[in-house]
Amino acid sequence: MAKNPPQGISQLNIAVSPKLPGEPVTARMAAGLHDMQLPVSPSAVPVQKALQNMAKAINIAFEHGFLENELESVYKAARVRKGTVQILHADYIGLGDGVFARIGRAAKSIELTFRGPDPASPQGKKLYGEKGRRPLSGLLNFIGRKLDLIQEFEDQVPVFVEQLLDRLEATKIITGWDRSEWTIATTNIGLDVILTPVVDTTEKK
Repeated sequence: MAKNPPQGISQLNIAVSPKLPGEPVTARMAAGLHDMQLPVSPSAVPVQKALQNMAKAINIAFEHGFLENELESVYKAARVRKGTVQILHADYIGLGDGVFARIGRAAKSIELTFRGPDPASPQGKKLYGEKGRRPLSGLLNFIGRKLDLIQEFEDQVPVFVEQLLDRLEATKIITGWDRSEWTIATTNIGLDVILTPVVDTTEKK
């Protein structure tokens, strides 16, 4: 008789497997997860369940290479936290929460700023890899971004997240996705994505 998995370990990881050992799971193969149909509408299911299903679906997208847009190279995981779903930026993941975590994030943000322009974006990472540190241009770019004089990757992130969720619904990994039921924003420091249900969380538990 098969043993039950350890507590906290999802059985979803075995829903899709490569045809050959070591063969990566592609977006087309990940579409085989369509029968999951995880409900994510906070008006149709309890809010906590919608949050858990949303985070679960996004993590499946990360695990199986299902994003296929610029989120994939800079975001690594999703979690439920304080009534929201947080998508964690790779440069800040593991810093935790609380006062010391905020200090750590601020220090990391300063360090990234002196790498070069828009350092948390795929384009910024590519330029850093090609040209190395460019502190002055990074600082000038930071000022321009914060004054909204130039566009930054952060401005595009909500659109990329919406594209991801549209794809997850199209393949029936999730159901009930409605953009009007969620706000999509990024944190001021750290560029984590925050998805917040647009409902009174006291109505559903």
